[in-house]
Amino acid sequence: MTRYRDRGNLKWLPFLMPEHIQLLKAYYLETHHIDFPVLDEQLQYPWQFLLEQALIEGIELEITYYSERGYVTTSGFIEQVHRERAYLVLRGPSLLEIPLGRIIRIENG
Repeated sequence: MTRYRDRGNLKWLPFLMPEHIQLLKAYYLETHHIDFPVLDEQLQYPWQFLLEQALIEGIELEITYYSERGYVTTSGFIEQVHRERAYLVLRGPSLLEIPLGRIIRIENG
């Protein structure tokens, strides 16, 4: 005897119109949206010290930053810090430009 396995909402996908699929995707993005947290200004000084130390000594850092999709955590070595344009360049699996205003956490990696 075979066991019945319900496919859930998957069985109804062929009946959805493209407009419905767009609305469902937009609803999913809206419900899973994460807002940028309010950070304490006192965190800026230890982070600045860590960035300068990592730039001089070549220490690997783990950086968590905010993007439109949510929080992203990456690790790598600091290549450059552009204070006038407010971003840093991180060399990990690829070169990544991270805005300084969107950084949430910096730790030694």
